[in-house]
This record gives sequence, C-alpha cells and structure tokens, in this order.
Amino acid sequence: MIPLAIFNTVDRASYFIPEIWTAGIWQELKAALVVGSGLVVNTDYEGEIRAAGDKVKIPTVLDPTIEDYDPVAGFGATIQDIKGADKGFEIEESKAFRFKVDDIAKVQSLIGGQYMSEGMRRAARKLAEAADAYVAGKIVAAAPVGHKVVDLSLTATPDVIYTMFVDAKVVLDKTNTPANGRYAIVSPELHGRLLMDPRFIDASQSGSTEPLRNGLVGRFLGYDVVSCNVLPAKVHLIAGHKIATTYADQIVETEAYRPEKWFADAVRGLHVYGASVMRPEHTFYAQTV
Repeated sequence: MIPLAIFNTVDRASYFIPEIWTAGIWQELKAALVVGSGLVVNTDYEGEIRAAGDKVKIPTVLDPTIEDYDPVAGFGATIQDIKGADKGFEIEESKAFRFKVDDIAKVQSLIGGQYMSEGMRRAARKLAEAADAYVAGKIVAAAPVGHKVVDLSLTATPDVIYTMFVDAKVVLDKTNTPANGRYAIVSPELHGRLLMDPRFIDASQSGSTEPLRNGLVGRFLGYDVVSCNVLPAKVHLIAGHKIATTYADQIVETEAYRPEKWFADAVRGLHVYGASVMRPEHTFYAQTV
C-alpha cells in the first residue's frame, strides 16, 4: 500500500523514500492490470529492464519428436535437444506521470500526504489502462487467419453469443491450447450481454470461491472471464491462453521534486514495458462490423 503520512516541507526528504513509493505504485499497478495481468500474459523472459529500448530474451522449448522404439536395438543414435533458438523483444513503450500538490492544499489538510498518496494510486490505474490497451492491441494484431470473428453483433440473442464462445473454444482446441488457464477478455458491452444469459450467471456463481481480481467477472465454458474497457476499437472479445503472450514491464523512476514555477511539491514516475505474442495460434478475437 502506498504510505499515508504527513508530507510537509520540513520532513519532505525523509518522507519520500523512492524505494517505498516505487513499491507502492508497483503494487497498485499490478492490481489494476487486466490484459497485462498473469491471467492473460506470462512473464517468462530473461534480462533486466532499466529503460525503454532495452531488449529481453525469451527462452524457447521445442516439441519433442515422437519416434519408433525397437525393443532389441533401442533408440536411434541421436537424441533431440529441445532447447530452441532464443527469441526476444524490445521494451518499446515508455509512459510517465507527474503531478503537483500546492502548499496551500497541504496546509488546509490535516494529512497533507493524502493528496500525494491518492494521486499515486490514480496514476497507477491510468498507467495500467495504457499498458492494457497496448497488450490487447498486440494480441489482436497477431491473431492468425481463422482465429477471428469480424461480424459480432452485440444485439444478437444470448444463444448466438453463447455459440461464438463455443466456436472460439473449438478453434483453441484444434491448436491444442491448454484447457486449464484459458481466458476470455470481454468489453463492458459484451459483459452486459452475458449477464442476460443464465448459463453465464450460473457458471460464474458456482465457480471458485477465490476472490475476484484483475477484472475477473466470472468463469464460463472453461474461460476465466475478465472485463476490460480499453480493448481496440470494435473488439469485444479476446480469448486465449497466457502461454501465447509474454509481457515485461518495470517502474524505472519515481522521484519527488519542487517545480520551479510553483510553491508546491511534485512527484513523477516512469513505466516502461513491451510485449510479444510468441504463439499466436493460442489466441482468438471477435469484433463488430
């Protein structure tokens, strides 16, 4: 939790400890992520992130080749090395925030630091929205032919929408997408339509008692269903498994300062991130015309 304390001109230096505030905004950011959460993406990468432009490496594993076995002669002379060529991607996004709290506002408050703390919480949520929109765009752009619906109707009957979820399941089944851990990201509009279908409501109410997190609104046809309002234009459903997409991010800067033109305290921070869809066959999306 981002700390609440008296943030005054006398004790400013000792109050603003960058490591504590960075940890706080990082915690808030991770809690607010939907598309960038562990429900949708993996963080299986190697490398340290210090700034935009850094590159991270993704170790890859090949499918073992199935071979004949001779009870007398045994195996063949060679054995397969399943370590594939390393792949990677660049930390290409860099988003910052900054805001100030006027001294007069702090004087009028019994707890001046509350302004800063609330500002940091809200900054974390806005950073999460930007990251979610970025990752969602990456997934949609990578979906292969046959893994998309481009004529979704939000006014369709619950049976039609239910059939679309089944069709997405069949597409993912045919590419051997793991059944455990599949997600379905829905827009608020599509979520509203699902709430009109008793099958969705019943499935969600009879699921796990685990607390809802990162936009999770229920479970349906084997999907963890999350709601997100920053999907690409016209896209109302993204489905798949987190093995498809790797995401890497870091809060690399957080600092307090006195802006030159005002009697005020200010804070700014920098969030850098990147993502790559390494296995697009495990993704699916649907959009309206």
